[in-house]
Amino acid sequence: MSAEQLKERLHLRIEQADEKLLGVLADMAERLFEAYQPQALDQTDVSQQQADYSRHLRPLSREAMTEEIGKAMEDYENGRFITLDESSKEADSW
Repeated sequence: MSAEQLKERLHLRIEQADEKLLGVLADMAERLFEAYQPQALDQTDVSQQQADYSRHLRPLSREAMTEEIGKAMEDYENGRFITLDESSKEADSW
């Protein structure tokens, strides 16, 4: 099996995993990278970055998601958006 096929299979399994299995997979991946490719790991604490990111996530019902998408489309149609260049400049300042 090629590297690309292996990546596709891993992506599929990640998409299929529930929260508990994702935690196990994430821990396993960190240990494997530490053992086999430590140079690939950033020196920052990955688990802390994940925790910081997870705090901003919230589950949405189908209705809530549809409502948010509707509001976003309305914003776009009324010109309330920023360009990719503007977004990149803003991100650079973080």
